[in-house]
Amino acid sequence: MQTSETGRCPSRGNAGAPSPIRGFTLIEILVVVVIIGILAAGAVLSLGVIGQDRQLERERDRIVAVTDYLREQAALQNREFGMRVFDGGYEFMSWDTRTALWERVQDDPLLRPRTLPPGLETRLLVEGRPVILPQREADRPSPQIMLFSSGDLNSFELTLRRPGTGATGSDKGPAEIFAPDAQSGEIHVRSVAAGEP
Repeated sequence: MQTSETGRCPSRGNAGAPSPIRGFTLIEILVVVVIIGILAAGAVLSLGVIGQDRQLERERDRIVAVTDYLREQAALQNREFGMRVFDGGYEFMSWDTRTALWERVQDDPLLRPRTLPPGLETRLLVEGRPVILPQREADRPSPQIMLFSSGDLNSFELTLRRPGTGATGSDKGPAEIFAPDAQSGEIHVRSVAAGEP
């Protein structure tokens, strides 16, 4: 094989031009960027969902919002209200001074009876004692949690929990615990992670 003074082989075509460098096209780079973006979004979403229970959080927020609203209404209307917790849900009641009975609140759609999403359960302690939750329908229902027109509350602890999914069934799932603060009387919520008492 003969070489020239420059050290290049003249038998190749276009001896003076350097060989073209092959790189990535713009479309190939965009495809890679899109794939990385999809993987990153999936990772962020999965990390954001771990350890959270959207239904439990939604019910927690609803109970807090409605009880705050009802406490304001009790003070504004000078009426006594209550929350009745039953097996699978809860509802709000008001004291009727004419009949001297507790009646379900009918005139406010925000205070309609609520059924818990499947898989959530409640536990109620009033004055430190466990309450056996009644069925939804009862002859003379009465609330266990009192929201007085003076702004006072009776002492209670309402636990909203998703049962654990352990093999033995004894594992405890995440929970939200509602209880009035002894100092301010406001209802505070404490989140409990899965497995905690």
